[in-house]
Amino acid sequence: MYLPTRRKEVRFFDRHFEHGPDWYEGFFCPPDEAARYRAIGEISPQYLYDPMCPDRIWKMLPSAKLLVMLRHPVDRAYSQYGFILQRRNFRGSFEEFIRTRPRALEMGFYSAYLTRYLQRFPRGQLLPLVFEEAVSEGSTVRADLASFLGVTEEGFPASIQRVNASSVPRFRSISSVAVKTGRRLRRRHLESIVDLGGRLGMRRLMTSGDRVPKLDDQLKKELSQRYLDEFEALEGSLGIDLSSWRG
Repeated sequence: MYLPTRRKEVRFFDRHFEHGPDWYEGFFCPPDEAARYRAIGEISPQYLYDPMCPDRIWKMLPSAKLLVMLRHPVDRAYSQYGFILQRRNFRGSFEEFIRTRPRALEMGFYSAYLTRYLQRFPRGQLLPLVFEEAVSEGSTVRADLASFLGVTEEGFPASIQRVNASSVPRFRSISSVAVKTGRRLRRRHLESIVDLGGRLGMRRLMTSGDRVPKLDDQLKKELSQRYLDEFEALEGSLGIDLSSWRG
């Protein structure tokens, strides 16, 4: 299986579409090497939310197989909160975050975004994965991915680990400057410099600090109430079990 190495998230179909297909193809192996791989793809989670992406992907890659990882909506919003604390120098509480950025909770109504894809692609070309199940012991995610993509299980990690917890940087001003500099370099297609800094541990050094506190259980329960109908809608349209989200 081939994934781009020059950029973690290519984001062609939402952010760089104006560069054209030749620019996009430049992130992948040359055509004469493609036969060596049983699957070729990329990972850009933002494609789920951009209304232009389903049609753009369908027109350019109508037979594409689509993967979507679904996380409990409140946990997804809290993860975003941790990212904003770490990378955007936000200093407020989670309650302040969702009050000033209501879209963080809105993004958890996945069915509305997935409907756009199901209007273009057959259901059989979409594999929904539930994050909480994927990281649990005894997960079948490797077998599910391999079967869906037509590859062997050996190409995937033995287990999927939870991502590192976000932290509040000790030196927020330095961290903010470092993050902004990284974004500017990426916009100028200088990913190699940013990646070198990551390999040398500079990003970890500048953004490290105290871990973001655990999400309050009672607050999660209260916020989850607004998604009960959404859980049913997802189960009905995708044929998946979301009982792990109702606990």
